[in-house]
Amino acid sequence: MATGGGDLAAQVAWARFVGAYPSAPYSFAWYGGVQVGNYSLLAPQLMALGGVRGVSVVAGVGSAWAVAEVFVRCGVRRPLPPALLAVLALWCNVASGRCTFAVGVAFGLVACLALVGPSRRLVVAGGFAALATLASPVAGLFLGVAGAGWLLDRRFAKGAVLCGPPALVVGLTALLFPFSGTMPMSDGDVWRPVLFGVTVALLAPRRWRAARRAAGVYAAGVLLTALVASPVGSNVVRLAELFGPPVLLAALLEREVREMRAVRKVALGLALALSAQWVGQHAVHVLRMSTPVPAWAAGTDGVRAALGRLGTDRTRVEIVPAVDHRETTALGPDLLLARGWNRQLDVARGPLFYDGSFSATAYRAWLERWAVGYVVLPDGEPDWAAKDEAALVRSGPGWLEPVWRDAHWRIYRVADAVPLVSGAGASVVRADAAHLVVRTRRPGTVTVRVAPSPWLRSDAG
Repeated sequence: MATGGGDLAAQVAWARFVGAYPSAPYSFAWYGGVQVGNYSLLAPQLMALGGVRGVSVVAGVGSAWAVAEVFVRCGVRRPLPPALLAVLALWCNVASGRCTFAVGVAFGLVACLALVGPSRRLVVAGGFAALATLASPVAGLFLGVAGAGWLLDRRFAKGAVLCGPPALVVGLTALLFPFSGTMPMSDGDVWRPVLFGVTVALLAPRRWRAARRAAGVYAAGVLLTALVASPVGSNVVRLAELFGPPVLLAALLEREVREMRAVRKVALGLALALSAQWVGQHAVHVLRMSTPVPAWAAGTDGVRAALGRLGTDRTRVEIVPAVDHRETTALGPDLLLARGWNRQLDVARGPLFYDGSFSATAYRAWLERWAVGYVVLPDGEPDWAAKDEAALVRSGPGWLEPVWRDAHWRIYRVADAVPLVSGAGASVVRADAAHLVVRTRRPGTVTVRVAPSPWLRSDAG
């Protein structure tokens, strides 16, 4: 399993925050301020209680049981091979560190399980569909795809209990925790899941009416996601990653398919091989990237002590993101970070790193916009959206003053940095992930440079 890098870094950071501040709806730790509800309304609490790895394992085991039961109850001719392939895909998801999504998938599979077989438990299915979305909105989106298949097959009760609760949860979350952000999506993220959806829609057994319609909805949804910028973006491929190989294998083993013309069986087989290769290659890449602990992440005592001496608890700090994002867990808990590990917010609040407008002038303006006092550079490989930033920082622009370094870390002071607060003689006394303590010398208006939220409150002022 990932050792703290990759997606697991975000899970660990959120679990720590909720464990330390269980009632806080807003975190100052990343991106100038983040609303907890924009990440997940349920998973961080579970991870804080049970530990990230413990919750991941329980979610993985529960998902394995539920998906096997779904294949059996759906009347798949030979359920064991596709169930085993699904378990492997689910393990890859857990091993890569996607705990929040794994929890949502587990609840979502139980919701589906309640709707298949001889007995229908609509209330149970609706409840677990809501829980899945509370844990992971992406899992809720995928339940909507399954529900759409049933609706198009005129099984309206089943479709409604999978579409309604997720839509309600997402709607309420959007009202309570307003959010805007975009998840990038490459061309490679489009054609593979579209191919999976189209193959199932056209070549799966005729009696799989709801599944074929859901696959068609999924293929259309992937294309729509590629055309319209949204927080979903490349996350849409996860449905194909998890269930593409087992569903294609189950279809290939059906008697009806085995009696088809050879060309159709070959098409299904090729789609299965491509899907399995894609999932396996991605899992190996993620594990290779996130499992080894680099030297810069292991040796942080010196840089932590130096940052403490520099008074970084009263300003915002930019740590140039590494490819595995371990900086969010190695140093993040003690600092207010200008960035963090949320791709949608990274795009929204740092567009210069994505839209081709990055330059020394644009970067300096971004540091001022987010009141960054220090820039920290680890010696590891930077994230793909931080390569230009790392190169600029290493080049030593005059307004970045080197103040400390060791074998793996460098700290730069931003010359004439914009303060975190200004006006009325205000200064920051101290700051942590949930609190910002400000002292003013006289009455007046104080500007606090944080991201706005309806959940922000001030005391004694």
